[in-house]
Amino acid sequence: MADFAISRRDLMARAARAGVGISALALAGCGGPETYNSRREDVTGGVEEESAPVVSPLAISAARQEEAEEESEAAEEQVRQQTRATRDLATIPIRERPVPNDAVDPLVWRERYHWRELAKLAGQERGPVRGGGLHVHGPTQISWTPFEPRLQAGRIGTFLPLIYSQLVVMAAGDHRDAHRGEIEGDLAASWEIPEPTTLLFNIREDVRWPDSEPLDGRALTASDVRISHDAYRSPEMLQGSAYGVIKQIEADDRGMTVGFRLSEPASYLPAQMTGPLHVIAPPHQLDDPIEALVLDRNGVSRNATPQGTGPFRMEYSSIASWGAVRNPSYFKRDRATGERLPYFARIRGGVLMSRRPSSSNFPPRDEIWRDWVDRRFDAIELIEPSELEESSTLFPDLAAQVVAPTPGRGSALAFRATRGGPFADVRVRHALSSAINRAEIAKRVHHGLAAPDCGHDWTHVTDDSSESGFREWPWTPEELGRPYQFDPARARTLLSAAGYSAELPLTINLDAGGSSRFTISVNPSEVAVVAHQWQQHLGAAAAVRLLPRSTRTVRQQGSESSINEMHQDARILATAPLPEYLADPDGLTYERLHSSANPFVQDAELDDLCQRQRAELDPVRRSELLERIRLRDLELSLRLPLVNRYGLVVRQGNIFNVGVTHIAHSFDLNPKQFERAWRLPPQQ
Repeated sequence: MADFAISRRDLMARAARAGVGISALALAGCGGPETYNSRREDVTGGVEEESAPVVSPLAISAARQEEAEEESEAAEEQVRQQTRATRDLATIPIRERPVPNDAVDPLVWRERYHWRELAKLAGQERGPVRGGGLHVHGPTQISWTPFEPRLQAGRIGTFLPLIYSQLVVMAAGDHRDAHRGEIEGDLAASWEIPEPTTLLFNIREDVRWPDSEPLDGRALTASDVRISHDAYRSPEMLQGSAYGVIKQIEADDRGMTVGFRLSEPASYLPAQMTGPLHVIAPPHQLDDPIEALVLDRNGVSRNATPQGTGPFRMEYSSIASWGAVRNPSYFKRDRATGERLPYFARIRGGVLMSRRPSSSNFPPRDEIWRDWVDRRFDAIELIEPSELEESSTLFPDLAAQVVAPTPGRGSALAFRATRGGPFADVRVRHALSSAINRAEIAKRVHHGLAAPDCGHDWTHVTDDSSESGFREWPWTPEELGRPYQFDPARARTLLSAAGYSAELPLTINLDAGGSSRFTISVNPSEVAVVAHQWQQHLGAAAAVRLLPRSTRTVRQQGSESSINEMHQDARILATAPLPEYLADPDGLTYERLHSSANPFVQDAELDDLCQRQRAELDPVRRSELLERIRLRDLELSLRLPLVNRYGLVVRQGNIFNVGVTHIAHSFDLNPKQFERAWRLPPQQ
């Protein structure tokens, strides 16, 4: 156990920073102040930006439709070629990938594109300007109702908070710490925990629904909030996994309070409520939900318009993109300026597809890139460092941000069986982990912008030299523990001690991972590099074979989708991370470790620790439990975490309060920030 020792000093130093969501719960829920260097200048009228023209829905003629279908097929063929290329790895010798020419040092990039630099951008001293529009690249939004069953998960996007409000949201903005989660009220004026199994929200009294039928501008009630959250409790709903602990929801319309009665304390619940799917929709949508898009001849949705109390109102929605305009009766004000939100007059999202209005939601990267180069997007997530270099050449005033990996979102390998067979021996599991060079995976697959992942929040790493007391970037292999450290000699020694040799090699059938367009999947290149490393460093004591993950077509409700299935001969397989909003605010994704939900991790002690820390409200005791979970997980090595990718985003230099946080790599996973976003007009 020497490999897993930790000093009491380190543990207690971390404790004060362990309860990200818990400390916010004990407060009134107002969040931290936003400050600017000086008072904003008043600007009257809307500011129309020249670099981001309004995108209107495109008419689709018969001839153009045929062309669009051909181009859509070409895009889909590209995906199929990528899939075939991945599967070819199973039939040819695995070669070592060359280090990308644009591989970077993540520590250098941390400082160069740190979130704190966003507050220093030219134009910040002027303060927010009202008017204009914003267009961000992101996934299309096929359905605008939050009441979607799990089977329809692919239909719903995550820009719902633009149209609807939530009880609480995760704070974001250029003056916010992007590396720490801070919960602030949306519909909730404040909240508290009067007893361990009760979560009580005080609802704002200045919120009104739209003035169209059937709501007719009536005031929001506490019952409206209860009805939406009651619907989410169903196990069939996308949000259901976060609501299992809720026994009853009570609403007092006169006192404007909503109380959640729980079966046990749930320290994680408020943070999960900040997820973009936990919005408050009008009650009538439960009886008459907004269906999936039905397009008219111009490619525009003719479905009912969603009605919410959010910062924007729906303007149009097509199969490729959508638009929304400012809600003139929005209830929130910017605490820094006192101005009514939102600042932008309109917002556009989805896949622009300015050159071909097709039915494909997955255009080739070069097409997206052309739209970015043409300034048809104001902000975009980048894939590799070379894209930032090219963007900076094209746009000298570009604002870039590198955000640390989302806790628990890294890929991992799981053993199909650990209660019998070769992987029941912990020495074998440690050998395989020690033979993984995670730094090499980061360089060869992610251009250096990745770090070892252990399913925990990297902010638990203390740093006395830091002003905040913790390090802002992930754990090093040395801090994580011996099995995370790349040590081929140790790996071979452990295999030999377990009885494996050239005469009796360990057979490893590794699932290559998926590349489906329709499911969250592990990067197959990471798995291929791991297979190569095991072949290279374990020598003749291991026989490694990379297997392709099979794909089957599923037909339901008149549609088809592809679902990846593990190879039946696989002994080790890549496991897909869960959606971000299911992750714990302290970084531990319970569903990944919890044995009742994960058949590949079975340990009674680990299971008990996970259950206990979910219910622990005291930050110090919860920190101790989190550390015990990490050490137990490391000791057992029932799964082999690989690396977690940093987020890399850019925006035009005259755009402010558009960025990413530690809970997300994409704009759509924290869309509430757009209510505070604004654009500085071009200089005259």
